[in-house]
Amino acid sequence: MAMQNLDANQLLEQLERLPTAARYGIRAAIAVSVVVIYWFTMAGGANERLAQLEGQLTKIQSEISEARAVASNLKSFQEKREELQGHLDAALSQLPNSKELPGLLTDMSSLGKKSGLEVRTFDPLAEVTRGFYAEVPIKVEFFGTYHDVGIFFDRLSRLSRIVNITQLEMSVERDQGDNPRLRVEGVATTFRFVERTAGSGE
Repeated sequence: MAMQNLDANQLLEQLERLPTAARYGIRAAIAVSVVVIYWFTMAGGANERLAQLEGQLTKIQSEISEARAVASNLKSFQEKREELQGHLDAALSQLPNSKELPGLLTDMSSLGKKSGLEVRTFDPLAEVTRGFYAEVPIKVEFFGTYHDVGIFFDRLSRLSRIVNITQLEMSVERDQGDNPRLRVEGVATTFRFVERTAGSGE
């Protein structure tokens, strides 16, 4: 330790003997060295941090721009959502849920009787699930004149619910001259909305 102090003292004495210009040059070199060392050790890390902050700032500015774009179109999005919800509600109004289905079946049977038909068979068959709705086929058999059958089908078409008649077979059950009594068999298919249950994942 004493040797180091001696060397340092000797070095300072040698520096004092140098011309003034040389002394200032050495001091300037030391100052520059200190600045360079600071730059690479301290300022270099700060620059890296600054670059990270600039990257974050750019990302935040981009997110703000996207949010402003959404906000400026929010009213349009809400109007479109309400329009689509209206279409969905109108479509679902034609699909009874499971609680409304018995009432619809009763209405269909009543329409047949009011149309002058003798309803012999009106039996729901096994449902067929099709995603958010299910087909509810009903085996039907009824008797009546051409006129009565026509009235029934017309009234059926005017229901707010969807009802399709398929596999239709007509035969003359009793010939009554100009107004024979018909035997009509077929499948009346209506549809019901499949309610989503918690945890169903639908």
